[in-house]
Amino acid sequence: MPLLTSSGDEKLNWAIVIHGGAGSDPQNWNDAKTKIREDGLHRALTAGRDALAKGGNALDTVELVIRILEDDAAFNAGRGAVLTKEGKVELDASIMDGKTRACGAVASLTATRNPINLARRVMTETPHVLLAGQGADQFAEQQNVPLVEPDYFLSKARFPESEPHFGTVGCVVLDSDGNLAAGTSTGGTSKKLPGRVGDSPIIGAGTYAANDTCAVSGTGVGEEYIRNSVAYDVAARMRYANQSIEDAVTTIMHRTLKSGMGGIIALSKEGKIVMQHNTPGMSCGAADSSGRFDTHLVLKNGGCPPSIENAEAGTTSTANTEISKLLLQQVKDWNQGDIDAFMKPYWNSEQLTFSSGGKVTRGYEKTLNGYKDRYPDTKTMGTLTFEKLEFQPLGQDAMQVLGIWKLARDNEPLEGRFTLVLRRFPEGWKIIHDHTSKTPDELVQP
Repeated sequence: MPLLTSSGDEKLNWAIVIHGGAGSDPQNWNDAKTKIREDGLHRALTAGRDALAKGGNALDTVELVIRILEDDAAFNAGRGAVLTKEGKVELDASIMDGKTRACGAVASLTATRNPINLARRVMTETPHVLLAGQGADQFAEQQNVPLVEPDYFLSKARFPESEPHFGTVGCVVLDSDGNLAAGTSTGGTSKKLPGRVGDSPIIGAGTYAANDTCAVSGTGVGEEYIRNSVAYDVAARMRYANQSIEDAVTTIMHRTLKSGMGGIIALSKEGKIVMQHNTPGMSCGAADSSGRFDTHLVLKNGGCPPSIENAEAGTTSTANTEISKLLLQQVKDWNQGDIDAFMKPYWNSEQLTFSSGGKVTRGYEKTLNGYKDRYPDTKTMGTLTFEKLEFQPLGQDAMQVLGIWKLARDNEPLEGRFTLVLRRFPEGWKIIHDHTSKTPDELVQP
């Protein structure tokens, strides 16, 4: 089995990833359909590889590869597009330059042979990002972008529309100058309402590229990709949460999107390749300057890291360890009489809440001052311990911790229960809510 991701140990000179749609299980295809799909992927990937090896730039390569896929009736884009409820085609496409973040898109085309060509013209020849419908086709005529008659899109080589597959095509590229680009093209959803537009022409949903992070193209149920800004979310997780590109895609595919929604191809600025899907199959392929060249109709485990359950368990275990260290440091700071240091793990925000004895304090400063009022000196503070911690994950970036606190000071032992809610911020875990209760004195063991 070929590698599903490049090593990422060294920055590659160039890299390319393509997809031809996610959806039905290739094991249910006949030999003819399988061969046509494999040949189409191989032909497009070869053209992209050769262009990049000769020094081609990212935008030109994306446009070239997607045009080849649009001309192939085996894919739901261009010539092979599915039909609307009225038996017509309405085509969408977009392209984005990672260097400048310039982008262009078209939607609901009915006569333009290669929507990706027109999307690029929107980017370069207009001040706009998205043109749709009749106006977009008219713009194609003005730009001498080839137009075709409706019969062109009714190729008998196309697979039956009743077959449930998402054949959207996409391409992401890193060129030898270090520039990223992404593009996506589709015929939409079979039997869709006239005028329906999916994620493929929506920058940030189906397509995104930025040189500081990655290039992304999606395929699947477009409405879900729009609702969740999927393509942009990959870059945002890398940019703001310091996630790796593989972790970002894995999180989205297995936590943001429901099973069966589609797939993502992504490429980092270092040339790290990620291809994942949560559908039975996804036509895709990748090549890079190290000599890699492989195509797939389905990826083992959907392309995600082996045993995602174990990975999630490992993530939870790491969180437990990090929070335990944080609480242990709190105990040490308290026992050294340093309330300011003890408060460092708390969220420095007016939204911090502290609840004790039925009284709720809001805000970091008020909580800090409340501690100092109750414990004005080290003798009053005593010696603190936390016991019997229980960790309850609240999604990926939040944790509830239950436990028992004990305070020993002279002959006045105190104890009670606490409930902490912590949230993971870029700088680490922070306590955003603290609820403390005190055990009645007569029940406290001396």
